[in-house]
Amino acid sequence: MKVMKKISFIFIALCMCIVTLSSVYCANIDVRKLKAGDVIYFDNSATHWNSVKIYIFNKNDGDDKLKEWNDSDTMSNIDGTDIWKFEVTADMLEGKTLGWVIFHNGNGSGENQTIDLCYIDNIYAYKADSTGDNNNKAGYWYVYDKSELEELINKCEEYEKEYYTEATWNSFEQSLNAAKDVLKTEIKLENADNGESGWKCEYQSAIERLKQAKDALVVNKQLLQDKIDEASGKDTTGYTKDTVDALNSTIAEAKEQYKGELSVDQLKEQLQKLDNAINGLKTDKDKLKEKVQEGNDKLESDSKYYTDDSVKKLQDALDNGKNVLDNGSATVKDIQDAVKQIEDAINDLEFNDKLLDELIEKGNSTEFDKYTDETVKTLKDAINEAEGLKSRGNVTVEEFKDIEKKVNDGINNLVEKEKSVVNNTKNPNTGSYIFGVVLMLLVATAVFVYTIKYGKKVKNNN
Repeated sequence: MKVMKKISFIFIALCMCIVTLSSVYCANIDVRKLKAGDVIYFDNSATHWNSVKIYIFNKNDGDDKLKEWNDSDTMSNIDGTDIWKFEVTADMLEGKTLGWVIFHNGNGSGENQTIDLCYIDNIYAYKADSTGDNNNKAGYWYVYDKSELEELINKCEEYEKEYYTEATWNSFEQSLNAAKDVLKTEIKLENADNGESGWKCEYQSAIERLKQAKDALVVNKQLLQDKIDEASGKDTTGYTKDTVDALNSTIAEAKEQYKGELSVDQLKEQLQKLDNAINGLKTDKDKLKEKVQEGNDKLESDSKYYTDDSVKKLQDALDNGKNVLDNGSATVKDIQDAVKQIEDAINDLEFNDKLLDELIEKGNSTEFDKYTDETVKTLKDAINEAEGLKSRGNVTVEEFKDIEKKVNDGINNLVEKEKSVVNNTKNPNTGSYIFGVVLMLLVATAVFVYTIKYGKKVKNNN
């Protein structure tokens, strides 16, 4: 009989150790001192004290305590439960290093107090349901840590709905909201019929459900396909070759990525690259530059041949073209419109017919009777050609320049009749006459010299 009692006592003690050690193990023991913000819970369901007080102290220093035993703090009851709680504030701990607690009722002697209990990291609840030495209630703790669930919820709240399929997101969102509801409840008790300790730590099951829903999320690859379609459908007319090549290269990369599994980060990266390539298309302004130069050359060389209105129209178009060239945000349409405006203004340059009238009048103002018939005919032919252009209309600058030269040359090459006669008198052909005279003088001189010499010779012979 005595042996059986000993065995029973050993068995009960062993069970108590197992329960205690199991609880400690689950708590991931890390004994530490109390800190501000710690909340200590006590389960009064086994002791049924009319109120619960807490005595906090430093076991290694009997003088270091939160308050004297007789003045220990009364804990607060959580409505609708047997759970009582006490929150440690910074002012309470000032200058103290406390890490032990005793729960008690009234004076807390014997059955009305727990044994010394150390405070362990991540432990938020204590329970006393058996009698230890000196009839003190033995206490043990339960893990009731919200931090893991809080951290998981915070991480999940960073997820963005737009990057996942609708079905998997809806399931994930339901699990997330359910986890938030669990987190809001400060203390939950186990169902009475589940045969467990009386605590229900729903945090772990909420964590598991949320993790499963998170892992089941499916990335919405259609977003990438839509962006690829958008980029592929971009009209690249009017953009520089290098930026168009960059866009095509990015599209090819995105298509390759689409073939495999995509994480949200990879999806975001590809979407961003495509957006950057689309937005990075630079308008090609070379054609506009050429048109502006062409218009400037036109005005510089030929503006005097056109009407003032048409010249002004071209100048306005050139001013607009220069503004578009200077505008770093100019669109392809802006450039195309500016090019067309200059082209239209050049094509609409209107020849000034008054110039032709003035040329004809200048030619006809000549006194034809003063000049030779041949030179007058050349001038009149040019005047007649100018009049023909006037009658025809739509005279080009090149045509006017050509006839202007003919008329001016005709005027400049006129030869006066009188001047022609005088010139014949004053400028006879005297070359052969002078030569003859000189020749005769030479011959005469030779004869004269010979005669003299011959005469002297005859005279000497006689």
